[in-house]
Amino acid sequence: MTNNKRGRKPKPEWQRLRNEIKLHLDDGTFAVVKDMASEAGLSLNRFITRAVLGANIRKALTEDEYRMVRSLQGIANNLNQLTRCANGMGFDSVASRIDSLLALTLDLLSKFRM
Repeated sequence: MTNNKRGRKPKPEWQRLRNEIKLHLDDGTFAVVKDMASEAGLSLNRFITRAVLGANIRKALTEDEYRMVRSLQGIANNLNQLTRCANGMGFDSVASRIDSLLALTLDLLSKFRM
């Protein structure tokens, strides 16, 4: 008879978090660190771990920024398709479409860098 264990498989020994560090902060410093972690979109534990290891911590993208990134990804896909068309039919047939996509891309990038 087979004994099927249910649930999540145990982590390998080297991935288990066995060590802990106790950190004491006053209320003001704790609030600042907690706000910084939420702005970065990280849990407090992950934020502090990355900060201690010297990792570059950036703010999480806003919904508008995510939309702009998705638009840029769509434009990149369109440019790739136009490049394939230009290789087959000639550059003159897609030049105007490429110019309009370039203008749209530059507009999105100028908003993204604000």
